[in-house]
Amino acid sequence: MDTAQAMTGMIAHRGHGFREADDIYGGCFNHAAIAALRSFNQRFSSRPLLRSELALFLASMAAFNRHTIGGIAILAGRLSDQVLPLLPTSGHEIGAYVLDAAVDEYGLRETVTHLELARRFAEYLGIPVAEIEARDNACPAALELGDTLFSWYRDRPVAFALGVHAASEVTSVEEFVPWHDIFLKFPQYRFSRELPEFAYMRAHFVHEPDHIHGAKLCIARYLDVLPGESGLLREGVLMYLALYQRMFQQLDDAIFDGRALCRHG
Repeated sequence: MDTAQAMTGMIAHRGHGFREADDIYGGCFNHAAIAALRSFNQRFSSRPLLRSELALFLASMAAFNRHTIGGIAILAGRLSDQVLPLLPTSGHEIGAYVLDAAVDEYGLRETVTHLELARRFAEYLGIPVAEIEARDNACPAALELGDTLFSWYRDRPVAFALGVHAASEVTSVEEFVPWHDIFLKFPQYRFSRELPEFAYMRAHFVHEPDHIHGAKLCIARYLDVLPGESGLLREGVLMYLALYQRMFQQLDDAIFDGRALCRHG
């Protein structure tokens, strides 16, 4: 199934912002970063990972997502602050699309945060929290992306940060929908769908399609109000995807081709 068609489709609304959103999302799905992720996923689905490979993979995911949860919540407030003076009676609705994603990340629907779900998932696979959180266990591009996201969400212009968020939601669907099935595929991982420790994958599998749709509606409505911000928003998308592409190329090379990670500093 084509994820771009299945998860987003073409928004039926008319208007400049919605046409822009369609174009931006089309560019995301056609970016080389998505090709790099799909290449990784194809090899990921070919065999179970060794323990050392799982540690690299999970530590890299933890490193690059380290500041995402707080960043999403901050972006929702910044977005509302920018739009409310222009739409005082309905501007909060635009920020609410982003806030809805934060609600899931903070675990307000599942009772624990997604960070805690990730820790339980890793520990079930035999990778302790200390090993997951050790920066030396992550690939360099994951560290760079994670560190950069802290300032992108907080300090860069709102439109740029919104572009980063939209690209992140696109990639999340392409991550968790296949990963959910991959971790169930191999008996070596010992998962079943209803196992409590599988809740990390299960929650993202359920919620990410809604998040990607919400982010698309958000940028469409945002660009209807502030069409001049399109360039900055697109810049955020492309900068996120460039680092993301490097991260999955590094993971693909290290896990499946046995290439040593090049670390600097």
